[in-house]
Amino acid sequence: MKRKTHSTTHHRILVVTGKLFSERGYFGVSMQDIATELGITKAALYYHFTSKDALAELLLRNSLNELKIELKNAVSSSTLPSDVVFTIVKTLLDFKIRHPEISLLSSLGAGNDERSPILETVIEVRQELFKFIRTLVVGLDFSRRITYRAIATVVGSMISLTLSPFLMETKQSSKQTAKNISQLLLSGADGKSAQ
Repeated sequence: MKRKTHSTTHHRILVVTGKLFSERGYFGVSMQDIATELGITKAALYYHFTSKDALAELLLRNSLNELKIELKNAVSSSTLPSDVVFTIVKTLLDFKIRHPEISLLSSLGAGNDERSPILETVIEVRQELFKFIRTLVVGLDFSRRITYRAIATVVGSMISLTLSPFLMETKQSSKQTAKNISQLLLSGADGKSAQ
């Protein structure tokens, strides 16, 4: 019974922390804020998690793993390349609504304290998500009905809107950001852009 209680408390901590991060941002939430919101002591919170960074990292990695499963399942039922693209975008949007903690991927960037360990985690999770999405779209033939470039623009713009900014450069125009995301998504395993 103690194991189940520990697991339930652990899960509750992650859910509440994700909600707080999405409302106040990572740097706007302290371990005391999380403990207060949960109605537990700060010491009890530290029993479960050694630091806010450790909590945020687990939250992001769990969310990423769940998102990858949802994306893979959603895409598996798509037949046309355009269906795959729009299924990916819809899944990302639906996931962001259910998992507000995913906003950490877009709220932490170059303007934040670059010495913070969480930034390293955010960058790793961003890269892993992009690589995974690229595996879902690589090899699709977009020559029918709609051009490859049009799909790339739509996908890049939608993903940018959904989870932006994925790129660390904060002074980019939205057009440049969409172009960079499209190139990243559509580049092959060798890193060269598909033509």
